[in-house]
Amino acid sequence: MRLLDCIPLGAVLLFAGLSVGEVYSQAPVGYPAAAQDSKPAQAASNDFTQGAPAATVQRLAALQQDVKDLRKEQATAQTTTPQDQQKKQLDLLQKQIETQQKMIDLLTEQMKKQQSAPPPSTAATEKLQMDSAILESRSLQAARRDQEIGQAIDTLNEHADAMERNGPQLPSMLKELFLPSGNNETPLSIYGALSVGYQKIQNATPGGFYFGEFTPDFLIKLNDWILLEAEIGIGSNGSVSAGSFAQADFFVNDWLTVIAGRFVAPIGWYNERLNNPWVNKLPTDTAGAPPLLWLQVLPAMSMLGVQAQGAFYLGCSPFKLEYNAYISNGLNLTPATPGAPTIDELANLENMTDTFSIISNDKAIGGRLGLWWPEKGLEAGFSAMTNGDYVAGGSEDSINLIAVDLNYHKGNWDARAEYGMVWQHAEDFIGANIRRQGFYAQVAYRPYDSSNQYLQKAEAVYRYSYVDFRGIDPTTLNLSSYASPIDVPVRRQQNEFGVNYWFYPRLAMKLAYQINDEPGFHLHDNQFIAELDWGW
Repeated sequence: MRLLDCIPLGAVLLFAGLSVGEVYSQAPVGYPAAAQDSKPAQAASNDFTQGAPAATVQRLAALQQDVKDLRKEQATAQTTTPQDQQKKQLDLLQKQIETQQKMIDLLTEQMKKQQSAPPPSTAATEKLQMDSAILESRSLQAARRDQEIGQAIDTLNEHADAMERNGPQLPSMLKELFLPSGNNETPLSIYGALSVGYQKIQNATPGGFYFGEFTPDFLIKLNDWILLEAEIGIGSNGSVSAGSFAQADFFVNDWLTVIAGRFVAPIGWYNERLNNPWVNKLPTDTAGAPPLLWLQVLPAMSMLGVQAQGAFYLGCSPFKLEYNAYISNGLNLTPATPGAPTIDELANLENMTDTFSIISNDKAIGGRLGLWWPEKGLEAGFSAMTNGDYVAGGSEDSINLIAVDLNYHKGNWDARAEYGMVWQHAEDFIGANIRRQGFYAQVAYRPYDSSNQYLQKAEAVYRYSYVDFRGIDPTTLNLSSYASPIDVPVRRQQNEFGVNYWFYPRLAMKLAYQINDEPGFHLHDNQFIAELDWGW
């Protein structure tokens, strides 16, 4: 009784291969006789198992063996168990057998249906085989594709690594420029300017065409910190002369450059930044064309010496400070009569700018400070210079100067103004010192944003200039000793109007008309200038 109670009902129901006849053969008297014939059921079971899967047959055999073991225990229980307990056990077993018989019938019916079902058609089998082949082919293609993608990624990684290690694929001559060790090549750049024009001064010589300049500029980069610059000037008669500069630039760091040689004097703004025919807004390459301030007040000159220059931002502010400091051969005058210069020799500042000449141990020392606000297009600068003895064979007479410049350039507008003053010791020669001062203001407008392409290239310019000289009596001057009436150092004011047309950013045709007025000393020297300037 204890063993049968421990057998779950579900386990008994799973005995799909149990033979009912064998169970009934062991049943006691008084139970249905049909259960005692087990051979027909076993034969039927064997018929249905034919063709069944081997795993199913093995499972049935194992279940039948378990049933035989249970019968032996049942027989033992009939002989040893009291009559009332035996009856309860047999009743429970009978119910289990009936339930099992129903399960066997269902299983038998199912197996019959499976045996009677037609085999799968050949077309369906072929379709399944084709689908299987397609899936297998696709899986192989996907595997190959993954392999190719992996190889491509490896190739890209190797290429990027090679580019980082060896640099881009360049021609050998070009690749030398990027070698960390440097090379023996010296890249040469050639720039320059060409200027020709027509000039007519009122009540002066007849108007005519002039050759302003042809000045090639050569720039040779030796390495990352040495640059050589030189300019030569070719005159209208084919003569060749030294240009404005011939210098070596040493780039010490981002904010310091040391210059040695002949360099443009960093005085004011015009001399270093605008004294180029295609850069200036008005004609500038003929006598009397530059601003009056730069004719007989401030010297438009080059210097021979050493200079330090640079620029840097002031902390985190938007302002940028630039500086120049130099020592050079200075202004000098070698009079026709040693030690006794004439009034014209002393008054004509343009004849003192040859710094190749050395007349004394005194030098010119000076510099410039500029403050930029790049975001707003504003700049302001201050310049100063002191020049020792400037007269050969004379006493200790010096020249000192200061200059102030203001500049604005943003959008369609360009405006600038400069002021300068010079103190020239000349009392030992003419009984009085000379003081020169003057200023000019200039504004230009070009409608870059105009919808008309021709107006975009047109520009209107106006400039006002004023100069004044103390210590020079204009009535004692020899006017013919000056390059033009406009170069004569007399008190003068000038209004100049100009129109420019820019064919290209570095090629312009400029037309200008000057109205000059010398109060108390009228020279009637208004002039018209037409100039073609090309920066190349």
